[in-house]
Amino acid sequence: MKKIFLSVVVALFMSSAFAATATDTSNTKSNYVETYKELSKLLNTYAQLEGIGEDTVVKVRIVINENHEIVVMSTSTDDDFLNNYIKTTLNYQKLEANELASGNGLVFLVKFMK
Repeated sequence: MKKIFLSVVVALFMSSAFAATATDTSNTKSNYVETYKELSKLLNTYAQLEGIGEDTVVKVRIVINENHEIVVMSTSTDDDFLNNYIKTTLNYQKLEANELASGNGLVFLVKFMK
């Protein structure tokens, strides 16, 4: 059984503009450090994943709901296993970092490596 390591790419697409309401520049790229750490921790819950044959990068789009929970809006993968893994791991998990306000979103990359 091959070990699959999951890492969230730090060079993320930090576009929260798709759900942002104003041109507030106080939340710049460097202000999401805690959010990325928390997302990485959530996605690294399983040290071994089966069903991944090669290294894969998946673009994930999330939004924060009124309960400060993560809602996965979309993923860029056609692989049902990865799509399901990302959605079940992140959906409706409480986000402790307060860097994203309710209604705001974030787009980032997740790299699955074998």
